[in-house]
Amino acid sequence: MTILRQSTPHVSPAPRHPALHFAPLAGLTLLLAAPGLAIQFGLLPFEYRMGALITVSALCVGLCLWAGFSLKELGFGRPHQWRHWLGALAVTSLISAIMLLQSRLFSFDAQPPAWLSFAPFYVLVSSPCQEVVCRSIPKLITDRMRHGGWAYVLYSAALFSLIHLCYGDPALLLNTFLLGVVWGFVYWRTLNIWPLIASHAVVGTLAFSLGLA
Repeated sequence: MTILRQSTPHVSPAPRHPALHFAPLAGLTLLLAAPGLAIQFGLLPFEYRMGALITVSALCVGLCLWAGFSLKELGFGRPHQWRHWLGALAVTSLISAIMLLQSRLFSFDAQPPAWLSFAPFYVLVSSPCQEVVCRSIPKLITDRMRHGGWAYVLYSAALFSLIHLCYGDPALLLNTFLLGVVWGFVYWRTLNIWPLIASHAVVGTLAFSLGLA
């Protein structure tokens, strides 16, 4: 048996097809775009969009935890890093100023939601879900693929725009892409999701109150 083990040739694993290298990116993209596409094609009622977001987010986080990633790797580290919060405050203030200017220069028809019922969900559920699936999970994937940096920022921004497909508004898709670039850059530099969740909640609340979303 010893001779057989020594004489058995080493079989190297089959080379991986280049397309499989991008399978995680394609899979996450399709998963996040699916609810919006289903709504646009009439396969899913518009009022189910939030339930679809929660379902997709839970699936993504569950798969990450199953794959062995920790909550810290998902950006949920120590929240009390003041320079991160100060940076997020500066970014939030700049975005808010731009949105206020937009509301003065252009007219928007979107109606604000009923805040008493919507605000807790948006702040405590929707904003964290969007930040995790559009910021921290893409960072894990692009880092594993060694395509971080600006490639991550642009991919993250594209995903953030895609999850707003359900609204069918080109201006909203452009605005969310630009916001995604800013927030993606901040996460790239800090790897701290907490300040971005707060920034997202504030900016989203302002957007709804101004009729921009």
